[in-house]
Amino acid sequence: MEQRVELFKTLEMEWRFKQDVDHIFDVMKKTAEVIKSCKNTTHLQGATNYVANLKRYLTFFEKTTREQEFCDKQINEFDKMIRIKTKQYLVD
Repeated sequence: MEQRVELFKTLEMEWRFKQDVDHIFDVMKKTAEVIKSCKNTTHLQGATNYVANLKRYLTFFEKTTREQEFCDKQINEFDKMIRIKTKQYLVD
């Protein structure tokens, strides 16, 4: 049992925004690419799920107030991108 606890402690990740900022920016860039590549409403539904997963993923990180505001703004921008794309397909 003690070995399991020690193994778990060594596998624990430190989820700090500042330490993982490069990775977080890469994930956000990928999210924008996913949204931009949507060709129909099915793709948009997938992109909506992708943004929801990103939002949940970002909750795991320890963040300052300013970093949290940045994340919130990015999520809002992704939501706007999806709304614009949705309107584009509804008009066509």
